[in-house]
Order: sequence, then structure tokens, then C-alpha cells
Amino acid sequence: MQSKRGSRIAIVMALLLAVGLGAGWWWSRRAPEPDAAGPMASAGPAEPPATATATATATVAAAHERDVDGPAAELLRARAPNTVPRVSTFTRSYDPPPGRAVDVVAALQPRAEAGDNEAAFYLFVKVEGCRYALYHGASSGARPAPVRGDDVETQLIARTPTQCHGLTPDQYRNNVRWLEQAADSGIAMAQLSYARNAEAVIGNSSQMLSDPEKVIAYRRKAMHYMQRAAAGGSIEGLMSLSDAYHYGVITRRDPIRAYAYYYAKDLAAPSTYGQKRLQAYADLLNSTQLAAATQQGRGIYDVCCKP
Repeated sequence: MQSKRGSRIAIVMALLLAVGLGAGWWWSRRAPEPDAAGPMASAGPAEPPATATATATATVAAAHERDVDGPAAELLRARAPNTVPRVSTFTRSYDPPPGRAVDVVAALQPRAEAGDNEAAFYLFVKVEGCRYALYHGASSGARPAPVRGDDVETQLIARTPTQCHGLTPDQYRNNVRWLEQAADSGIAMAQLSYARNAEAVIGNSSQMLSDPEKVIAYRRKAMHYMQRAAAGGSIEGLMSLSDAYHYGVITRRDPIRAYAYYYAKDLAAPSTYGQKRLQAYADLLNSTQLAAATQQGRGIYDVCCKP
């Protein structure tokens, strides 16, 4: 029991180290990496018939199902049913909608509640911008959360920009609902935003320490979202999984898988920067590990991205 408790505390502390950087990272990493090539064109002048594509996808799936513990098999399990992967990089900024937050919420929330998943994600983005300003505003550095007994409404007004005034504590607390709705619907940017912004999902450091089970559930769900994004052909999804295994915060550290996911990414969207990063990852492996990582990377590419 003591060992299990110690393990959970270690998990929480690892996430705490990431939160300070993670919140800002979510806002800054919303574009493809520099010098990245676009999606690879198909070999022929026209797309193959849907039946041929489905047959090829099924063949690849069958080949990788045998390696049940490998990363390619994990992507196959995470893929949404009837999905035909298409290599993609983000071309939309998903900038917060302009205007006062209360007006944006009033316009988007009914649409989100009616099943408009794009509206749900934009709703999250708008309110999350205000939450970030509340806790990390430039005027006073990291700010403590309002506590019971304080005049919460007054604090919210004092600590946020004018465009955020009028949002209620419940709207801040429940904002992750809209992120999860968008992520569950298959919006890759929402899936990766969930994985990159632990603070928005779990809360501040005190909340993490008080609920280690929630942290464990978050890590599991974050990995699923990243795998699902990558399985659908998201270049950012592949990069995020590589980061996850390289840094060892969301999941266990695994230099072989870190290389494998980035190798698959660079097969799908080669770049000068990608080659340099691959070499840095390769320097962490011996020759046997590098061969295994390369094989895994080819398998990942076959599942997510091969035309």
C-alpha cells in the first residue's frame, strides 16, 4: 500500500513540474513545426477508390494486430471506427472568437449543447483564455485561486481583462466539458489541447495533490486522445506522442518509442528540423535499440499515414 501511494505521489509531482510550462506551451504550439513539408501527395493523379483504400487499410491493420503491445497496434485500437487515415497538419489557428467572453458563451453554448462540436471547442478556447489570464496574468505573476469566503466575483473582475468580466465561477469550472466534447467527436486539435494542458483539465497544484486518482485518469485519457489523433493521420499527434515518450510526464519515458513516433512523422512530413531532432533521439539509443525503433516507426507510418 505504501509503495502504491508513493507511486501516485511521484506521478503527481511529475505533472506538477510540467504544469508551469504546459499551460503556456498549449497556447504557443498551435502551428506545424518550422520547415515542415505538407501532406505527401498520392502516387497517382487521382485518389484510389474508397473500396481499394478500405482494403489496403484492413490489410495493414491485420499485419500489425499480431504485435499487440507495439505502438502500431495501440494506434489501431485507438482509431475511431470506420476511419480512413489522412495525413494532415493544422492549417487553422483556432484563435479565440473576438468579443466579450459572456457574449461568446451566450452565442456558442446553445450550439454546443445541440451537438455542434466545433462550437464546443471554440467555447472552450475562449473561456480558457480567461482562465489562463486569471492565474497567470502578467501583472502579478502566478496568482492563487480564489478561496472560500472571498468575494469571488470581485476577484474575477480584478484579475482578468475587461473582455473576461462577467464569466461565473461555474463557467470556469465546467469549461473542460466543452473540450472533452470536441475531443470525443474527433477534432484533433481538441484532443491534443487536452493532452497539452493538464492545468485546464485537472486544476492547480493543490487540486492535483488532493486527487491523485484524477491525475492518473487524466494521463490515461490524454494518451488515448493523442493516439487517436495520430491514428487519423495527424502530424501533430505523432509529434505529441514522441514528446510524451521522450519527456516521460504523461506516460513512462521510452526513448525507443520517442524515436519511433518521430521517425513515422518524418516519413509522412519530412523536414530539415525533423532530421536534426531524429539524430538527437538516435544519439540516445544503441544500435539494437535504433533498429527496433526504426522498425516500430515504419509500422506506425503504415497504420497512420501510408498512402
